[in-house]
Amino acid sequence: MRSPAHTVVLTRIINASPEQLYAAWTQPEIMRRWMAQKVEADVQVGGHYRNEIDAGEIGTFVHTGEYLVLEPNRRVKQTFKAGNVDLDHYSNEYIEVTFRPQNELQTEIIFVNGWDGQGIDEDSEEGQALRQAWSGWLDALEKLF
Repeated sequence: MRSPAHTVVLTRIINASPEQLYAAWTQPEIMRRWMAQKVEADVQVGGHYRNEIDAGEIGTFVHTGEYLVLEPNRRVKQTFKAGNVDLDHYSNEYIEVTFRPQNELQTEIIFVNGWDGQGIDEDSEEGQALRQAWSGWLDALEKLF
């Protein structure tokens, strides 16, 4: 697979093992505790997922995609589509999460959001919003542990 035209990369150290973090990304019953209120996931390469996040008065955010890579306790890569995003703006979008053990109690997460199409200036309002959205997911994951 070729590299995307644009990426946003976040890293975080979380007080959990790679096994715990992999489960948090691949087991719907755990995903519901931090990622989304409604999770449907056929967790196998080629399987699809759908997440729904109730944002109150703002509405419901829907994310869908297909699992591309599942390396237990090491890496998850999946296509990503937000229900309200123009496909001409972001195409071939994916998220990839890599788990790197730091010691027995901590794991570094390397989170990559990649896409083709229109780029985003990281200093722009849209760039900051994207970074904050992904950071919010990682904050929720961190709170789980």
